[in-house]
Amino acid sequence: MILALDIGGTKLSAAWIEGQECIARRQVPMQHDEAGFLAALREVTQSDYPVERVAVAATGYLREGRVWSVNLNTIPFWKGFALGEVLEKQFNCPVIMLNDAQAAAWGEYLPRQHNRTDLLFITLSTGVGGGLICDGKLRIGPHGLAGHIGHATVSVAPLDPDAGRCGCGRTGCLEHIASGTALARQATALFGRRIDSRELFSLAADEPQASAILDNAATAVAQAIADTLMVVDIQEVVLGGSVGLAEGMIARVNKALQAFPALFNLPVTAALGEGDAGLLGAADWAQRN
Repeated sequence: MILALDIGGTKLSAAWIEGQECIARRQVPMQHDEAGFLAALREVTQSDYPVERVAVAATGYLREGRVWSVNLNTIPFWKGFALGEVLEKQFNCPVIMLNDAQAAAWGEYLPRQHNRTDLLFITLSTGVGGGLICDGKLRIGPHGLAGHIGHATVSVAPLDPDAGRCGCGRTGCLEHIASGTALARQATALFGRRIDSRELFSLAADEPQASAILDNAATAVAQAIADTLMVVDIQEVVLGGSVGLAEGMIARVNKALQAFPALFNLPVTAALGEGDAGLLGAADWAQRN
């Protein structure tokens, strides 16, 4: 049996998978300090199921069993944290690790593989992540950074004038404009009260300023898609994450793409695995590797 873990900026999910069947699933809030994380990990993985392999989809970039945050505001102690070693000691079995968006890209490619060989997956959630399928293969890269589209820069500016720098240390990152965190920051600045991304989508139906924030984010996503097309060539874009799958977001991104020349009008579709794309992709990857 495979234990699949999806470790993101907001939640920590676990699923026990036998063959293609999910036997059980559990989820707890992510903790952003090391001690809290280890306690949450023990809580979410406690079971009597025999685990033969652990499949991990984790935010950040991974090398030799260690994980780093690109944006240190996401998980501050992700600075070469020995996640693989922690899990090997806990379960006494092999641990296979992928970036969460790369794992989700693989999970979304599987049901499309008869029609697509080249695909870009983008998750718009707490942060912005991405994964690339090139010629039917998941691109990981020598530094584990392939597909990290959230930290590629765009020429679209956020709508709050004092936005500052992205947590990666640069300015102009897609994540600093289109992530759930960025949407909440811009909405809070413009409306003068605390507004999260979920409320922002609700407001957008009747409030032009709220709709403008989402349209601006969608334009930034569309620009990143167009740039990726020109660099690596892709056939389809799959959008996931709580923001990406929020009502109307895919339509906004498609509308922004249609404002570009026809060459850039790629199909943008919703993640079939919804919030479990990373779990499913990591589990399949572990079975193959």
